[in-house]
Amino acid sequence: MVKVFKKKGSRNYYFQIVINGKRIAESTRESDVRKAQKRAEKRYMELKLNLDWHFYLQQVIKKVSVLEPEAKEAAVYSAIEELNSINVKTVALSDAFELFRAKPRKREISKRVYNDYRNMWNSFVVFVNRNFPDVKYMSEITKGIAEKFLAGEWKKGLAERTYNERITKFRTIFSALAEEAGLRKNVWQQVDKMSEGHISKRPFTKAQLKQIFSMAKGEMRTLCMIGLYTGLRLGDAATLKWSEVDFDNMVIVRLPNKTKHLRKNVEIPLLGGLCDELKRVKAEQKEGEIFVVPEMAGKYFTTNEVSKLVQTFFRQAGIETNIDRERCPRKTTVYGFHSFRHSFVTLCAAHGIPMNVVMELVGHRSAMVHEIYQHASSEQKIEAINVIEKEFLG
Repeated sequence: MVKVFKKKGSRNYYFQIVINGKRIAESTRESDVRKAQKRAEKRYMELKLNLDWHFYLQQVIKKVSVLEPEAKEAAVYSAIEELNSINVKTVALSDAFELFRAKPRKREISKRVYNDYRNMWNSFVVFVNRNFPDVKYMSEITKGIAEKFLAGEWKKGLAERTYNERITKFRTIFSALAEEAGLRKNVWQQVDKMSEGHISKRPFTKAQLKQIFSMAKGEMRTLCMIGLYTGLRLGDAATLKWSEVDFDNMVIVRLPNKTKHLRKNVEIPLLGGLCDELKRVKAEQKEGEIFVVPEMAGKYFTTNEVSKLVQTFFRQAGIETNIDRERCPRKTTVYGFHSFRHSFVTLCAAHGIPMNVVMELVGHRSAMVHEIYQHASSEQKIEAINVIEKEFLG
């Protein structure tokens, strides 16, 4: 029972209590002893409830911390399950991705990126269901679960860059749904990324390019010529539209997929062999065709198998596209469609084409380059394209 008392010279009654070792003294704001007693007892219960949960939580943490690792993990999962049972903000793992997909964002996610996110998330849900069947909600995902999933992915032979991209994607999903899922923290932020031993694509040699174009037929030849003459990435080359090819002004104008948020077109002179190739293709296609290489565009938008087709063709042309890499059971690709882009940039640099001209052509930009260099002139761009044709295909 709480006892009330009066301080010397005070009109109202006070009470003093000790809860979990903490001494608390307050005024009842009552001068009548009976009313003061009731007010003190009510206040005591309020304070006790507010302090008790923290005290008991600390006791549980102390007891769990001394358990063996396996028992500790089981205790943590059990505690999370119990706490989540009273959490009104829960998002089931099975529903999370579509909620993420529906979230408004500054930049729309492309179908390709959407598929990457979806496949990764589905793999994670399957992993959790198989290894942690009692875990159903995002708020139940712990750092331990995240690390076990990533350990399994790493054993599949992921490159460091791909491993880190997975972590970034999970961080994005959990951050986007933090409020709906009632997440106090993003467990994926606690997972460390790896140092990247990145191996860049290599530029093609002159001999390799001659071999490629001696064997390339149909849309594959057109696609490869676009890659070499323009430095466009595979997605841009495969989905190039006739509306972006200006024969009257002899220029290709394209808004690159990767940097479309910058809303800056690249303008590439349409010269020599590529101009002749595109005129031939245009004349042979049915009227009203939208894409320069329609079959490639269709595969890119639906199955995303264009890269595999290109790699298969390169191997048929006698180019060893992959190399062995330490630790990785899978080989690492060093020659791919991106090698055309590297060949384009490397050759321009070797022939003294100014850096700002090359960056204008391939659409690789930075704030620093804007400050240092002026825009490239049309004459400089034409010189760069002529260099490509004379060196490799002349």
